[in-house]
Amino acid sequence: MDGGRSRTLARTYRRHLRTAVGSSAAPYGYTLATWTTGAVLTHAYGIPTALDALLFMSGAVLAFAAVGVTAFGGVNARFAHTPRQAALWGSCFHFLSVGGAIGAAALVTYLLAGLAGWLLAPFSSTETYLLVVGVQFSVANEQGPGTEE
Repeated sequence: MDGGRSRTLARTYRRHLRTAVGSSAAPYGYTLATWTTGAVLTHAYGIPTALDALLFMSGAVLAFAAVGVTAFGGVNARFAHTPRQAALWGSCFHFLSVGGAIGAAALVTYLLAGLAGWLLAPFSSTETYLLVVGVQFSVANEQGPGTEE
């Protein structure tokens, strides 16, 4: 393969890699927050029952909906995803948002037992993750767009 073709292929690959990383950043962080919340609950309460799992799901859905209503101003608002130009550190390094979510889940399991914990730990974890990642994205956005090739 000639050098020009290799450089073109490398640029194309990096552009697609940036797209994959950028579009996966928030879902990746939320997956970490959700999984680790389940791990904290399982450690504190043991293996979940079907009812525990339904409560876990309900808590996460209710928190996501509550933050969504706050962000969009109501349940009938239209979701319009706009591309964000945020610094990579704010989009991909979820130490604060996921760490906060884990802390919120751990606090709930410390304070509550049983069914209430299965509902409120994922609620507080989801809410914490979304609110903190919103701050991360906002601060990173103020830093301006990253460098492009």
